[in-house]
Amino acid sequence: MRPVPLLLMAVGVLILLAGIVFTLQGSGYVGPQSSFMFNNPAWIYQGITATAIGLIIIAGGFLLGRRARGAAR
Repeated sequence: MRPVPLLLMAVGVLILLAGIVFTLQGSGYVGPQSSFMFNNPAWIYQGITATAIGLIIIAGGFLLGRRARGAAR
């Protein structure tokens, strides 16, 4: 796999994981209760948005990798 699709997918995974953590903290499932994100509904929506963006970036990296492999044949 070429480095650009792999890098995109790695960045997408990091954003996806951050979005999951934001959502869980906003819901009050993880993190210290003293955190400004804990039980804060605004972070639930921001986490869902970050998760969706991460998935889109991962899909873009995957499709870019498939296109590069198809052109190499």
